[in-house]
Amino acid sequence: MSNLLDLLTDLALDTKKQSAFMDNPSSFTDGVGLPEAEKTAIMSGENAKITALFAGERVPLAITAFDPGPDPLPDPDPFPPSPSQDPEPDSNSDLN
Repeated sequence: MSNLLDLLTDLALDTKKQSAFMDNPSSFTDGVGLPEAEKTAIMSGENAKITALFAGERVPLAITAFDPGPDPLPDPDPFPPSPSQDPEPDSNSDLN
């Protein structure tokens, strides 16, 4: 499986390999030594077939068996904005 991951990583990062793959995908995949199932999935161009090859490799990031409920320690409120330093204009100055 690491050959396929390496191939996909190389194709994502290397423009020369991208163009070589676009020019002749079958000879490119032969050159990296992919098994036939992986070659077929890549040649199909279907995301579902390609990601299915990695399905057994995934590690769950989190397993939740129950709802943990509300947070026992609520987040503190943000600090209020500081008052402006500009003095307010005198409303009587407009009358003069």
